[in-house]
Amino acid sequence: MKSFEFQLPTKVIFGRDALKKIPKEVSQIGKKALWVYGKDSIKRYGLYEKIKDLLEKSKIEYIEFGGIKSNPLLSKVLEGVKIAKENKIDFILATGGGSVIDTAKAIACGYYNEEKIWDFYERKAFPDRALPLVTILTIAGTGSELNNISVIVNDETRLKLSMSSPVLFPKITFLNPDLTLTVPPDYTAYGAFDAFSHVFEIFISREYKKECLTEDFMIMLMKNIIKWSVKAVNKPDDYEARANIMWASSLALCGLTKSGIGRYRFIIHAIEHTLSGIYDLPHGLGLAILTLAWLKKNKEKDMVKRFFEKVFDLTIKKDKSKLDLGIELFESWLKELRLPLNLKDLKIPKKDLDYLVDKAYQIFTIWKVEEYSKESIKEILETAYSN
Repeated sequence: MKSFEFQLPTKVIFGRDALKKIPKEVSQIGKKALWVYGKDSIKRYGLYEKIKDLLEKSKIEYIEFGGIKSNPLLSKVLEGVKIAKENKIDFILATGGGSVIDTAKAIACGYYNEEKIWDFYERKAFPDRALPLVTILTIAGTGSELNNISVIVNDETRLKLSMSSPVLFPKITFLNPDLTLTVPPDYTAYGAFDAFSHVFEIFISREYKKECLTEDFMIMLMKNIIKWSVKAVNKPDDYEARANIMWASSLALCGLTKSGIGRYRFIIHAIEHTLSGIYDLPHGLGLAILTLAWLKKNKEKDMVKRFFEKVFDLTIKKDKSKLDLGIELFESWLKELRLPLNLKDLKIPKKDLDYLVDKAYQIFTIWKVEEYSKESIKEILETAYSN
């Protein structure tokens, strides 16, 4: 393995009784919070009142900032920064999925660097200070509750970009799988695939390609997500399925899967950010379609062969027909999750492909990805269109 640094300062409180520990834990973070959440679901299912009562018992003052949408917008971040400054808050409490937590992270660093927020996403500058963040997760997938990454869409340019910094790690994250029982099957599938893709992209693109402990860990996570995602989609009230997916998605991008493997590339993510940034697609859905297309175009690569061997237990060696079987098994999993398999079914106009290629190439340029040309990006999108 290669040399590496690893930092995970977040305290995790996991289980059905996790929220009961809010008064003791959160009161140590601050006395005045900006409470960031999504639209109606936390009120519809009673979570809003439960957290409200816990905050009041903790004698924590709070300012509500709801209405965060999926594929969260820069304009909403700036609105949150303004409210946070006007009310001189101590910390941010994020209740929701990745979009809510990513917005909260952007507000947290924007509190001190409002004029530089988008520079952070374009990687022209890096935040070195942020308000403390506490998260309560309600949908598994992005892993934002246990990492230092935030993804935001610029309303004007429709570019969807990410930033990362050690200051963005949450101080505490509360993980109660019961909170995900009401997530519908389609969004359960989107989240599960998002978590899977984080591990998959690191697995197939990593610089250090020898077998190692980190590889074994990635294989275990991918197998776990495949197994439990199907159970959760078919039986939404299965606590064990929800618990395993929640923990796997948190671990998938917390840094452990990157330890000792050197440089890696999120090629499929870069292309998908274009789709969800422009069309507001669920991120995991776009990733599933693009990953299937990428596998079809790259099935001969050594690391793809190893993926099929290790995750789907195939013995490939020189039998190339097993590569097609690997594709079939992967596609069968997507079908079990009831996911569409191509962009055409999503009603994305084929005439938009060149525009999508240009937008994706912008992200590649910002991320300094030099291995892929516009032609390579277009080949993947064309394959994803028909699959």
